[in-house]
Amino acid sequence: MRIRKILSTALFVLTINSILAQASLNNYSNPTSPYNFGWKYETPFIATSAGLLLTGFIIDKTNKVEPYTTEELNDLNRNDINGFDRGATYNWSTNLSTASDVLLIGSMLVPALFLTNKSTRKDFGWLLLVGLEVFSINYGLKNSVKDITNRPRPYVYNSEAPINVRTGHDSRRSFFSGHTSTTAARSFVVGNVISDYNPSMKTDLKIGLWSAAVIYPVITAYLQVESDKHFPTDVIAGYAVGAFT
Repeated sequence: MRIRKILSTALFVLTINSILAQASLNNYSNPTSPYNFGWKYETPFIATSAGLLLTGFIIDKTNKVEPYTTEELNDLNRNDINGFDRGATYNWSTNLSTASDVLLIGSMLVPALFLTNKSTRKDFGWLLLVGLEVFSINYGLKNSVKDITNRPRPYVYNSEAPINVRTGHDSRRSFFSGHTSTTAARSFVVGNVISDYNPSMKTDLKIGLWSAAVIYPVITAYLQVESDKHFPTDVIAGYAVGAFT
């Protein structure tokens, strides 16, 4: 029942976001692009995103951290975790984990809103490139930091989680949350683009638009903590990185 409520809320956020985007783009669209697109502007970002993406892949492939053994799991003590994060070690839900995956995949569809109006449709190629740059920078940072920090996930402390999961390779990749950073990055790209193309947008529409953009990754972050995939500090950091990117 709780999963249905969460997914219904997420669907509501997406629907409101779509309605607001369509209404704002149709009624307040700017015939001229607010951005200076061109290869001389994009090349530094392409180089940076490609470099970070490659670095993330290399670190991920060369990082030889061994997964936990059963004996090591028995020696773990959740009381060694700071009080703010400790509560996450008692959570475990595959259903909520699946729900967060749905939101992550769903965030890939949000930029399609740019095709619904002529102002952004004519710049869609460039906007898609910007979106890919943001995704690559975020993905490269996420992979690099995860493999450098090797922070245990909260479920390694939880005996309710399956032993094959607790001893899996992914069990040392908690910091920071990739689901949260990715959905935040995509949501903020859409929020920025729609706002920039519609400088005369009414205040209530702008508040609604940014509320949807902010809430979507918050829901994703909540699901990641409740499913025992991440600590609260993981999703807070992920949100900050994604939004900043």
